Amino acid sequence: MRLICTVCLVNRSFANAPVTLKRKHVKSTLALCKHPKSGEFCFILFSAQNKNGTKYDIKNNILKVLNRFVSEGKVTIQLKKPEHDLCIQAETIQIKSFLLLLKKVLENKVSAQEFMISSMSVTAINANDVAPKKLVVMKSSDYASKGLPRSLEILHMSGLKRCSLNRSVLLLVRLRTLDISDNLIEFLPEEINKLSNLQELNLNSNEFGKSAPRKWDWMGGNLSKSLKCLKLCNNHMKYVPNQIVKLYSLVSLSLDNNELTVLPSGIGNLRSLRILTAGSNQLSSLPGSVKKWRLEELDLSHNNFHDAEQNNPAAIFPKPLPVCTLKEYAAKRVLFARLSYNCETLPLTVIKWLDLAKYCVCGKACFDQFIKHPHMLSLSSVSKNISVSAAGIFYVPMECYLCSIKCFSSANYNRGRQPIVR
Repeated sequence: MRLICTVCLVNRSFANAPVTLKRKHVKSTLALCKHPKSGEFCFILFSAQNKNGTKYDIKNNILKVLNRFVSEGKVTIQLKKPEHDLCIQAETIQIKSFLLLLKKVLENKVSAQEFMISSMSVTAINANDVAPKKLVVMKSSDYASKGLPRSLEILHMSGLKRCSLNRSVLLLVRLRTLDISDNLIEFLPEEINKLSNLQELNLNSNEFGKSAPRKWDWMGGNLSKSLKCLKLCNNHMKYVPNQIVKLYSLVSLSLDNNELTVLPSGIGNLRSLRILTAGSNQLSSLPGSVKKWRLEELDLSHNNFHDAEQNNPAAIFPKPLPVCTLKEYAAKRVLFARLSYNCETLPLTVIKWLDLAKYCVCGKACFDQFIKHPHMLSLSSVSKNISVSAAGIFYVPMECYLCSIKCFSSANYNRGRQPIVR
């Protein structure tokens, strides 16, 4: 049997050396066959650099088979002599078939019909035969006829004017970059948050502005840890969903050319965020949680901000907040610990309540008990590079939600109007 794959060959005998010698994954052919002379089963590993192949005995020579990630098309075969680890990546179905045949060989249960005796026809793989890692779909007819190889890591389906995402994309477990810009898509299926390797998602120039709040439940799941870049420009969006605060690993967020009037209260809790562009919207203030930002680049050009720094009258402290309910204390703890939740673990009414949480400048959530107070934010305190449309704008208004008197006094939010206590 011949397995078309990529292999990283690791020599364990150099494990204790100052520099561990490891090779990158290279396009290879791994053959499981019988040696034409001895008749014993063996592996033969071919590559473009090794066209003659390297033979590895199988009988009493396999130390371990590490198949924990076989569902992702990954397996490692450890050999005794030589002390080599074959780190293999291939199509999931093919690699499972290969391992099944190997198991029968080790148990001496393989039949002649299942196995090709001669290994003379086994040759190195051609580069054109390797399963592709990148695919650019230029038209809808190609999308339907070619299908989507499971090996894809980069997929571009821009400008197809599709109204929905084909569910076959949800099977691409290796996908790192997905570009479905310039289509007519209004929402994504929730199952997309199971793509644990997805790092970049381009949704520019679609119709996500028509999406109902519940249709944003795909934000979260595995994407909370994997997604680094999200692009939602030119989508006629009037709001950014509160679920975006679940994308804890976001580094870059693009929201340009929409109809946004506010940003989510908890957007400042995206601790990894370094680039935010939200130009050409209708923003007139920012949520108080953005004081926690430490951005490299901030673009708020062509919005409705006005640089009108307020006076500082004598402090007007609000009354102490009432004691929170147990429900609110529990909800605060869930959000503070960043525990994942969905309709399988919580009722929909509770999920909606959690998603609508307000966030204090300290980063903690608040629900029914909070102090609401306006403030002015110095843009230079949250970003190194700032882009604004009007010259001289250095301060923008903030609407702050404060979870306690302590946060109110320590942050000195005593500027302007009488605070609103709920």
